[in-house]
Amino acid sequence: AWNSFIEAHHYVSIGDIYDSCEEDGRKWLGKTVLLPDKERGGVTSKTFLNVTFEETLADGEFFLSVSYGGKDLYENQWKFCEMEEEDEEDRWIFCPYKPGSYSWVISRKIPNYLPKGTYKATARLTNENEDVILCGFAEFVL
Repeated sequence: AWNSFIEAHHYVSIGDIYDSCEEDGRKWLGKTVLLPDKERGGVTSKTFLNVTFEETLADGEFFLSVSYGGKDLYENQWKFCEMEEEDEEDRWIFCPYKPGSYSWVISRKIPNYLPKGTYKATARLTNENEDVILCGFAEFVL
């Protein structure tokens, strides 16, 4: 279904999101695409995510690592429910999440000052018991 969605909208896919970082038996939850940023120039990433939480998600950790040209560039982790304390209008994290299905579309500007080359990113979200509940992989060339 995700590949059909990407093709129907003529998107360029750069990443996938799953319910596990392990390849065996994981479920596909979303896609990340790269789009031209017509307002500010350059490009923007847009992530489409559908997830069902079986239990309440009251807290957790979000981990992100990025490499450039095969070398580590950036790595960080945040408390999931506190990582978006910016402009209320752009927020998409509102904890706690009760059991149920959720869908998000998240856009992020890719800075114009980044050097050209190959970027790889890995992200994962754990719950308060440190169980991985989302795992994403992206690779793109600027």
